[in-house]
Amino acid sequence: MKVDFHCHSTASDGTLSPQALIDLACQHQVDCMAITDHDTTAGFEQVQEYAVANHVQLISGAEISCEWNGQTIHIVGLDFDHQNQQLQQGLESIRQSRRNRAEQMLEKLTAKPNAHLQKLPERVNSLVAGGVIGRGHFAQAMVQLGLVSNNAQAFERYLKRGRIGYVKAEWPSLQEVVSWIVDAGGIAVIAHPKIYKFTSSKLNRMIIDFKSAGGTAIEVVNTPRPSSDVIGMADRAERHGLLASVGSDFHTPDHHWRGLGWLAPLPERCQPVWHAFSQVPTDK
Repeated sequence: MKVDFHCHSTASDGTLSPQALIDLACQHQVDCMAITDHDTTAGFEQVQEYAVANHVQLISGAEISCEWNGQTIHIVGLDFDHQNQQLQQGLESIRQSRRNRAEQMLEKLTAKPNAHLQKLPERVNSLVAGGVIGRGHFAQAMVQLGLVSNNAQAFERYLKRGRIGYVKAEWPSLQEVVSWIVDAGGIAVIAHPKIYKFTSSKLNRMIIDFKSAGGTAIEVVNTPRPSSDVIGMADRAERHGLLASVGSDFHTPDHHWRGLGWLAPLPERCQPVWHAFSQVPTDK
C-alpha cells in the first residue's frame, strides 16, 4: 500500500489545487493520503467527495505551527474531527497571526526605494489567492518579479532573521497545539524532525515534551530513498515508543526530487501511524 501523510495544496503554500493533488495521487497510485496544509483544513474539506469518487482514502490533516523553547516547530495533525470548534478556533488564531506578520513584512519591504519591491503586495496577494499566507509566498513573488533567482536566495537576501523583511512569528506553544489535535480525536505527529537541525540531546528533549503533551507519532520517512536519517528516526520512534509516519512534504511538481508518494519503505520495526487511524487504510 502506498501512503503519504504530508503534502500541501493551494490552500496554503502548494502550487496544485486540492483536486489536482487527488489527481496526482491517482497518477502515482497513492492509496491513502492526508492533505496537510499550513494551519488550515480547507484543502482537505474541498475534496472529501472527490477523493471518494477517485478511490483515494483521504485522512483529515493539517500542519500546525507552534513554538518550543523559542524554536518554530511544525506538528502534523492526522485523523481528527475537522469540525472540532477548539481546533478550528486555534487554527484561525494562527492564520490571523500570519496575516498580521505579512502586513508588517510588506511595510518593511516596500519602504525601500525599489520599483520591484513596490509591486510585491499585489504579487503576494495574487499568489495567496485566499489561502494561508506564509514567507514562501513572498519568496515566490520575489522570484517572479526578478528580485532573486530562486526561493533560497529570497530568504537569504530578504526574509531570514536579520534581513529587512524578517518579522518574528508569534505561534502558540507546542503543548497547546498538541492538545488541540488530541482533543479533536486526532494523532499529533512531529513533522520533518531533521529540518530543525537540533543536536541529538535537544531533539530528545523536544520529543519528551511532545509526548508529555499527548503527542504519539513522528515522521520517520521524508525521502524517496532509505538513508541514515530514516534509520535514526526509526531508532528514536522505537526508543520513545512513538508511532511512525511517512510524508513527502510535497509542495510542487517543480521539485523533481520530491514527488507525492515517493517515499522510502518504513523500517519493519516501526509501528505505522495509520494502524491507529479510526478507519485503518486498506489497499484499493
